[in-house]
Amino acid sequence: MKLSYIKLVLVNCLLGKSIGAFYKTHCFNCNPKNYRKIGKNVTLACPLFVQPSQIELESFTRIQQNVRIIISPQQTVRIKKYSAIGAGVTIIPGNHTPTVSVPQYLSYLGINDVNNTLVIEEDVWVGANSTLLCKGSVSRGAVVAANSVVTKKIPPYAVVSGIPAKIIATRFSLQQILEHEKHLYAPQDRLDKAELEELFANEYANLRSIGTDSIQSEELQNTLYKEKERLGIVDYAVL
Repeated sequence: MKLSYIKLVLVNCLLGKSIGAFYKTHCFNCNPKNYRKIGKNVTLACPLFVQPSQIELESFTRIQQNVRIIISPQQTVRIKKYSAIGAGVTIIPGNHTPTVSVPQYLSYLGINDVNNTLVIEEDVWVGANSTLLCKGSVSRGAVVAANSVVTKKIPPYAVVSGIPAKIIATRFSLQQILEHEKHLYAPQDRLDKAELEELFANEYANLRSIGTDSIQSEELQNTLYKEKERLGIVDYAVL
């Protein structure tokens, strides 16, 4: 194999660039065929340090380069539609239980391991270099700030930050969430209004929201609609 060809493989894997079938063939963990389940329009930026056979990706998900999923054969990571995982994120769905007579070196045997399915729900953003640990599932619409460590389940539309991650804001106001859900989900799939009201009363009281419900220009609005149409993303509010 020529040196120039080897360089081409390495450069394209490291930069996460695609040149047609080459990208899918030579970057093993970026090959959609290797994943347990995978939808349409999934973006995988190499290099990815994962075990694809234990990962389920729904349609319209994106994983940036240098993501690490440290996983044993009994564990699963599931990422649902519209979600994006930032560069350098680490996901660990399981945990070791210290056990008498088992040296740490032999932890790969999985004796008394906690085996979880870690779920990242719809429309989640996990910021660069964050870590999701065993119980760190993330609910719909939430945002995990860069460099955070998630140790417990994050509620819907929360913005979390820190080590361990704590709720610092909401992604949208209650009314904005209701409007957002009208665009992204069919009526039967939307979050319940009463449950959201209870969440805002108990968990999100006095927190600011970071989102907006305006788009800067009509041109950008048209760009959004055209891109949704191109990708086959249904906008339920305009049906």
